[in-house]
Amino acid sequence: MAKDEILEQIREGRGALLTAIEGLSDDAMLRTHVVGFWSVKDVLAHLTAWESELITALSRVDQPDVEPTIVQIDDLDEWNDEQYRNTVRRPLADVLRDFNGVHKYLLQAVADLDEATLEDNSRFEWMEGEPLSYLISENAVWHEQEHAEQIREWRAANDLPLP
Repeated sequence: MAKDEILEQIREGRGALLTAIEGLSDDAMLRTHVVGFWSVKDVLAHLTAWESELITALSRVDQPDVEPTIVQIDDLDEWNDEQYRNTVRRPLADVLRDFNGVHKYLLQAVADLDEATLEDNSRFEWMEGEPLSYLISENAVWHEQEHAEQIREWRAANDLPLP
């Protein structure tokens, strides 16, 4: 997939997520059981953690033999639980600031990559035959789409209509 397409998908995915949380009060953002027992704030912190790992991986593409942490995670539930424990007590304002800031770094990290790095499905052995663009889609685009849908469903079930 071309870099411009990936960047557009990242922006569209973030737009859908922002629409899913639009108009929620701080109290609503802190209500639990949106996704499992997580609140919207927890979901945003979760997405931020994954995007942070993705940025770290992208910053090391000049070291193709070094397998990034994001692909070494064996137990996703355990990793997610650890990230939750690290962020659960953080104030909503801090989580939102990081959520927005990390996303800007992600867009820049992707923009800085050349097409060959994104599309060469043999450059990174740890990608097991997939291009780097797949890792980006999986951990930024599809991940945000999944959680945006869950938030929309939670809003519908709790009479919190989208604006």
